[in-house]
Amino acid sequence: MPELHVIEGPQKGQTIEFSGDTVFVGRSSTNDLQIFDSSISRKHIKLFRLENLVFVEDLKSTNGTLVNGQPIEPGEGVQVGEGDTISLGHTTIRLGTISENEVIAIKDVAPPSAKKDPDAEMPLTEERRSRTRKELELICKVSELIREPLEIKAVLEKVLGLLFHSLPRIDRAAFILVDKEKGKIKKYFAKSRHEQGDETAPYSQAVVDLVLKGGKALKMSMETDGAMTPLSESWETLRIRSVMCVPMRSRSRLCGLLYVEGLREHQAFREEDLLLLKGLSGLLALAIEGS
Repeated sequence: MPELHVIEGPQKGQTIEFSGDTVFVGRSSTNDLQIFDSSISRKHIKLFRLENLVFVEDLKSTNGTLVNGQPIEPGEGVQVGEGDTISLGHTTIRLGTISENEVIAIKDVAPPSAKKDPDAEMPLTEERRSRTRKELELICKVSELIREPLEIKAVLEKVLGLLFHSLPRIDRAAFILVDKEKGKIKKYFAKSRHEQGDETAPYSQAVVDLVLKGGKALKMSMETDGAMTPLSESWETLRIRSVMCVPMRSRSRLCGLLYVEGLREHQAFREEDLLLLKGLSGLLALAIEGS
């Protein structure tokens, strides 16, 4: 049974078991784990279980949440496993068991500071500028595509090609369309980076089922999945190392999923990659709904 250990902050040393499907953490007494830390929101994060996997979601907190030192996007589920650290306010929580003699190195997992000055801007590096420019170009090209008089299949195929160009760590990608009445998969369009016209490129049904069940965008890695089965078995068969899967909704109704895989490295995708796919999903949902 997973445990949550407070390893830094006012309640350092406190431990609770993650025995149910969800655990809420925050400053309010209504949380499963209440933390007396003024830099934490009343309801700051939610940890929830899908199948045998655990995810953390920031509940639109004031000062944000870090997972292993990286900020996560509010409202989206990010997979966590044993040994991962979650930082909120001046508190850091670790998932998993801790031995008495274990030394926990948290110097690279600094908690978020108090709310930042909204007028203070950090200068962008050349790499960041280039990345931002590519993302804007991608959104503009997709916006132009969905206005063209093309069949939806042709639109989605072109978008897959644009994704490969903009995100070089994607090796396989697919649009999985869902029957709005039955909530079941009706067709999919897939493509592999190194295969031409590969409409039968495989995808992880286990990941797709998690997103269909939970209704939230997920970013996952084989590294954090560890020994989880049957998910890890299917990933090994398909040679998957990293996955992002985002629901596409029109008028709050699910019409499909945008799914991408990385086959070459663990943790291939960043939080900003997930945010980009989430932005695209709204545009594409409108195109699918109107097809």
